[in-house]
Amino acid sequence: MQGTPWYSILANPKYAFEFNYIGANVTEREKLIEDGKEDEEDDDGNMIPEQVMIRGEQSDFIVVMLNLSCIPDSVVRKIDFMPGW
Repeated sequence: MQGTPWYSILANPKYAFEFNYIGANVTEREKLIEDGKEDEEDDDGNMIPEQVMIRGEQSDFIVVMLNLSCIPDSVVRKIDFMPGW
């Protein structure tokens, strides 16, 4: 990582697996993300949009937390986290 202005640890498949990260580029990733809830389906047998969104957020949260871990504590303490975070 030396000499590189940035490094996405999740670009490494080993770490993506370790963090249980499934990128937004993966088609139908909501089917691979397990949140402990049963699938809620519409009349056509497709997962409802709200559940698709929540499962995506679950995986994307990893990216947010990894980015926050690099910010000094003094800066993070000033962030106004909106409800839902």
